[in-house]
Amino acid sequence: MGDLAAPPMGGWTRMGPTHMTKHWGRAVPNAASETLARAAHLYYVLGLTQAEVAKRLSITRFKVHRLLAQARETGMVRIEIDVPFAERLELEAALMERYGLTAAFVCPSDETEDMPLPIVIGQYASGIVNDLLRDGQTVATSWGSTLLALARSIDPGAVQQLSVVSMIGSLSTRSSQDKYEAASVLADRIGAECFYLPGPILCDNVDAKKAIESQPVVQTAMKKAKEADVALLSIGGSEMSSLRLAGVASEADYDSATKAGAIGNFLGRFIGKDGAVIDHPLNALCLGIGPEDIRQIPVRVLCAGGKHKVAAIGAVLRREAATILVTDEDTAKALT
Repeated sequence: MGDLAAPPMGGWTRMGPTHMTKHWGRAVPNAASETLARAAHLYYVLGLTQAEVAKRLSITRFKVHRLLAQARETGMVRIEIDVPFAERLELEAALMERYGLTAAFVCPSDETEDMPLPIVIGQYASGIVNDLLRDGQTVATSWGSTLLALARSIDPGAVQQLSVVSMIGSLSTRSSQDKYEAASVLADRIGAECFYLPGPILCDNVDAKKAIESQPVVQTAMKKAKEADVALLSIGGSEMSSLRLAGVASEADYDSATKAGAIGNFLGRFIGKDGAVIDHPLNALCLGIGPEDIRQIPVRVLCAGGKHKVAAIGAVLRREAATILVTDEDTAKALT
């Protein structure tokens, strides 16, 4: 028997918090509203069938159908779902207090093979970034699957005369690297002018890096990135999967960086357990602005989650690299 109701066609229904302080004065929801919100997330965002939702929540399909109908009737399901989980609110408050954040946003950790956690976080983050953008701003963005998902799902046309600039190198002879490049996708999506760093993330040698950095177009882009209004950041954890899949460096390079104390990769640089850039030859080859260059950007949004990224996320948060965190429930619990 088919589903009694089908998800809306065209685009995606994004679910995420829209508050920018701890609670924004909203009442903490009860268990019924938490179940309602989670059922809507599983069905509309992850695309599970009603039977699969019922199995996940240990309820009947008839109950799922009623919950989804209620979500539509009450207006919970529209562009965003504004009913947060009680536990999520507590986690957000705890993250803000522990790391001195302006805001924290926690989404469910539920994922599927077709909708892995980085994409879920990126979609949630897009709604938050939409609320942050203002006419005439410059948005600096890093690289990776989470930020690419953010770029693809952000609402176009909400603000005008934006500029987007890449914070790290963006050119490659390999299509596998290009598929993680977020700046051009974001710029196309919101109709913004895009400034690139025309070079690879890791240059062949220091002389090559210096030669690229000496070019006026690169100097202009790097200056614009440092002076941006909003920075969109992500992080590679111990697996550094995006960099590995893109073939940015060899396995021997990653082994060498790990032996030197690397626990992750941030803005193209290998970082240690204290969140600082480690002393490793590869870091000297990275094209673009580094963690020390983003301090003056007033709004810095870190979008990341997953158990292999907990240590790296905590490390950069302790160094106050971000002002806003977007992550998932499991990661938030590990960070607090």
